Amino acid sequence: MSIDLMSASDSDKIIAFPFSRVTGGNPTPSVSASPKWELIGPVCGWGGTVLALIAVTTPAGEHLYAGTTAGCFLSTDHGATWEARNFGLTSPYIQTLVASPQFARDHTLFAGTLGSGVMRSTNGGMTWQPIDFWQGPTAVTAITLSTEGSGETIVLAGTATGGIFRSSNGGRTFSSSNFGLGDLGVLAIATSPSFETDDIAFALTSTGLHRSTNGGRAWRVVDRGLETEAVQAISLSPAFGEDGIALLATEDAGIFRSTDRGVSWKAASDGLTNQSINAIWISPSFASDKTVYAGSAGDGLFRSTDAGRTWSAVDGGALNNQAIMAICTDQSAKSVVVGLHQSGIFRSTDSGNAWEPSSTGLIARSMSGVLISPAFGDDHTLFASGIEDGIVKSTDEGETWEPANSGLPGTQILSLAISPDYASDGTILAVLAEGMFRSNNRGASWETSGPEGLEDPRMVAYSRNIVGGVAVILGSARAMYVSKDGGDTWSDVASPADDDEIVAVSISPNFLQDNTLLVSTYSTTGATRRDRDRAPGARQQFRADTPQSTITVWRSTDGGARWNPVIDQITSARWVTTAFPHDYRGDRETVRNGFFVGVGTLVQRPMWGGRQLWIAERVGKPNSGVLSLTVSPGTVWNRSVYASTTDGIYRSDDEGLTWHGMSEGLHTPTVVSIALAPSFDDDGDAFALTLGGALHRLSHADD
Repeated sequence: MSIDLMSASDSDKIIAFPFSRVTGGNPTPSVSASPKWELIGPVCGWGGTVLALIAVTTPAGEHLYAGTTAGCFLSTDHGATWEARNFGLTSPYIQTLVASPQFARDHTLFAGTLGSGVMRSTNGGMTWQPIDFWQGPTAVTAITLSTEGSGETIVLAGTATGGIFRSSNGGRTFSSSNFGLGDLGVLAIATSPSFETDDIAFALTSTGLHRSTNGGRAWRVVDRGLETEAVQAISLSPAFGEDGIALLATEDAGIFRSTDRGVSWKAASDGLTNQSINAIWISPSFASDKTVYAGSAGDGLFRSTDAGRTWSAVDGGALNNQAIMAICTDQSAKSVVVGLHQSGIFRSTDSGNAWEPSSTGLIARSMSGVLISPAFGDDHTLFASGIEDGIVKSTDEGETWEPANSGLPGTQILSLAISPDYASDGTILAVLAEGMFRSNNRGASWETSGPEGLEDPRMVAYSRNIVGGVAVILGSARAMYVSKDGGDTWSDVASPADDDEIVAVSISPNFLQDNTLLVSTYSTTGATRRDRDRAPGARQQFRADTPQSTITVWRSTDGGARWNPVIDQITSARWVTTAFPHDYRGDRETVRNGFFVGVGTLVQRPMWGGRQLWIAERVGKPNSGVLSLTVSPGTVWNRSVYASTTDGIYRSDDEGLTWHGMSEGLHTPTVVSIALAPSFDDDGDAFALTLGGALHRLSHADD
């Protein structure tokens, strides 16, 4: 799952409650007033995909930072162990990471993310803030920092679709700098170590290599001696201003070498057994050791000791067949670390001769959810799933895990649901891009299931109450289906907005009694909303003259025959989460009866008594995105609502009016899923899955 949550506009007109209501009972009485989370461990082991590595010098010694698909990590022991540094990151997918040239003094880092542009930290990664330098978030693929002759720090940021942006004041303001670029999809940027005097910079795009001699203000294509446009990475000699040496890695033609500051190039692939090179690194001691490392797309690491003229494979054991995404050394070049695709980090402490896995503390798996067996008290079973490692199962309350993917066509799990009658039927449903699959033997094997003609499935969910049958809802990008017999047969459900993308579906816990469904749709223009009345939960006025990306939440109380909009929210986020109390009945709106919806930074619910008014409260900090919601068992005022956010876990004991943090002990602040045990109202047993795949269990001070 890629998390891209942007703050909604603050121009809301909805009723808000800044204070807590005095209640007539204690919510979830078994839960201690000071609960703490305890790390059980990573569900799929340490590691994950590492896309960027940098080394910085501090008064305490050299530190390493790793940019991963699950945030930023710091090592203070030359890569032996790692700690998450993600507080404030609004997008965890870090594609590039750089440090200020004056890091020892200003402690500044810049991270280029997939969905939130550039993030900056001024305290060594402890906290992060977004930098807004163009309209809307974008995918930032490359960043360089250099000092110009004037003493100002020049920042060049390359993007996936918008070209290069340049700042001449350390990142305070930016402007477009694309003159001469043949393509606006930037893959990498590098600036000369002598930038202060020579103003030389390089940009790699899908149309080849570009060079600038005026500090990145204008660019010119360089192709002299190059045999391909499929360039991927570039590295410059520390003495580039004197020796003019640069090395260019390509996707299909190996490595090219320049000795005239990048004006012309010659092939330099002798010894490479793989011509697809992802990463290249020139030793900080290059003037004396002539050492260069090159990371391939599947054949491990190569090393040159003659300044990049010839290469030999590094015998790294388990490293040999890996796809290497990033390389870094300390100043002495004795400690070498490499970042891998899905396999974390390997490290050498003897200049690349012997290697070992070194990912302890680094959890960067793409895990998106954890589910708990309805019979947890007896079978102690948990399931977790993600888009890289598939489904894993634990039968000892999360202590150990094993794959549960037999019969599945792949491991990219989009949605997973466990039958409320799991103790008897052992049924689980899984949605992949290839279709929906069902296991009737507790995940031991899977077979194709679902309605005929199913295309682009996205999500699946069970109704909780099994009286009268087991109901299921299945959603695809444009269609929905409902089953009243546990998934044996299906009925089509019409979408409330044919032109909009379906991003979430939910089914009432008592669907067979109340026929209530929720569906959330996303529109990039909001055009369909201008043709009807605003939803009761609409938070902003829609402008007829301006396209606006919008989430709409719809409700049906007749099984999907008719739909009514209940929430309209202007937001770029495509993520919506909903939660029903276990006793919710959509056919009883005159009692204290509601459900909860998380969109962007808000949790919303309808007011009681059937009135067309909504309550909305921001959870956590202003930019904290709500990722999932869970409601504990119990009646009103004796239950709690739990919100997993990009800023930790929050609990509301007054039906969403006020929220209180409960994140102590979490490995990283971003929490993607919470699972409450069936006995939660008695013992407060719960599990939390944080970004990257770390599982935690709730403990209590009075245990």
